Amino acid sequence: MKKLVTLLLIFSFGTANAKWTTIKNGQLWKDTNGNTVQAHAPGFIHKDGRWYMVGEDRSNAFRPDVNLYSSNDLVHWTFERKIIQNKVTTPELGRSRMIERAKLLYNEATHQYVVWCHYESGNYAASEAACFESDSVNGKYHLVWSGRPLGIKSRDCNIFQDIDGTTYFISTTEENQHLGLFTLSTDYHEPISHTQLFPHQRREAPAVVRVGDYYFMFSSACSGWTPNQCKVSYSKSLTEGWSPLRNIGDKTAFRTQAAAILTIKGTKQTTYLYVGDRWMDPTLPESKIIIFPITFQGTECQFHYMEEFDINFKTGEWRKN
Repeated sequence: MKKLVTLLLIFSFGTANAKWTTIKNGQLWKDTNGNTVQAHAPGFIHKDGRWYMVGEDRSNAFRPDVNLYSSNDLVHWTFERKIIQNKVTTPELGRSRMIERAKLLYNEATHQYVVWCHYESGNYAASEAACFESDSVNGKYHLVWSGRPLGIKSRDCNIFQDIDGTTYFISTTEENQHLGLFTLSTDYHEPISHTQLFPHQRREAPAVVRVGDYYFMFSSACSGWTPNQCKVSYSKSLTEGWSPLRNIGDKTAFRTQAAAILTIKGTKQTTYLYVGDRWMDPTLPESKIIIFPITFQGTECQFHYMEEFDINFKTGEWRKN
């Protein structure tokens, strides 16, 4: 399955100085120029009070560039630029390689912006990853490293940055049989260790969030562009002790595949938002970005899919609309 989900954010104002954003699912996003947002399988960082989102530009369906957008409010998205571009960033892009699931990081130690992604050939035989870097978030990114992480075939992927700055690349490995957890070097340039997770479970589209002392990983089965049951596992350690996979949400994850989990730390509460792709809706370039809250209580978690809800980014509260 592949990615993209839609969400239209409409700004509204409540009482008592509360500012609420209304999120509506199922529509194509538009940027501040009125163009369709092309950022499938999105990745996000929040830096200096501004959100940055990278994702696949599927207007050229099977040779995607990587676009960067920015927003102060997750409502009005400004197109920054194509940060990785076919036949420009590297000569093989758009020819022998394509990019999927680009994810953006900021390295506090090196002050560099880093993108990790699935770096693939047209027939998916390469099974590689790649790392790109820039000294500014909307600058010119250059290729730092590409290949099979520690020699291991790698495809659908994500990243996770822990509270101590340690960062991990997570991907489906060895012909989609397992998930691989790769610890990255301190400059985020290359994988330095590997732990195999969920052997022979054939999971992809991993998305990890830390809630208190627990890590939660959401993933899907491998079914091409067709949505399937999302499953979740939890552990107090990233490298061991993961609980058995269990179902969450409905049988198709509300017709989505996980792309990211956003953590909104407010003055009153912390809210977690699931971001997923609603692929082929109805075509690949028109795939939608979907977003909805997740709640956690101990080791239990629950999806709260709604076609429309409100969120207050200052307080962290959300409510049904």
